[in-house]
Amino acid sequence: MSREKIQVPGKAYEEIIALQREIHFTSDHEDTIKKAEDRGYMAAANWIRQNERAYKIGFAWGFEPVADEPQGMLQDIPEPRSPPVKRTIAKPMQTMEPRSQKKGSGSKSSGGFFAGIKKWLGKYF
Repeated sequence: MSREKIQVPGKAYEEIIALQREIHFTSDHEDTIKKAEDRGYMAAANWIRQNERAYKIGFAWGFEPVADEPQGMLQDIPEPRSPPVKRTIAKPMQTMEPRSQKKGSGSKSSGGFFAGIKKWLGKYF
């Protein structure tokens, strides 16, 4: 016997693959049948019950769908959706305006940090 994947009917294959993703798969077929039935995978549960030996081999070597069944029809594939339209609100262009002078300073410049210290020292000393 060669190491080929076990062929399973389409619906049962989909359910077995979904079952493999959901549970920690064991080679105990009775436990797997119970878990499949609990999750509503009746086609997989029936196939495993009827094909115990094939299930155990497929557990080790893998499963594949029967080739004569169609895998997907064109109508099953959803049509691509167009990207959503971006709705933006046009904002008026903002420009930077010069800062207004502080009250009481008039139009003359403070001259920087050291000029402020000199002014303070001159005021009190």
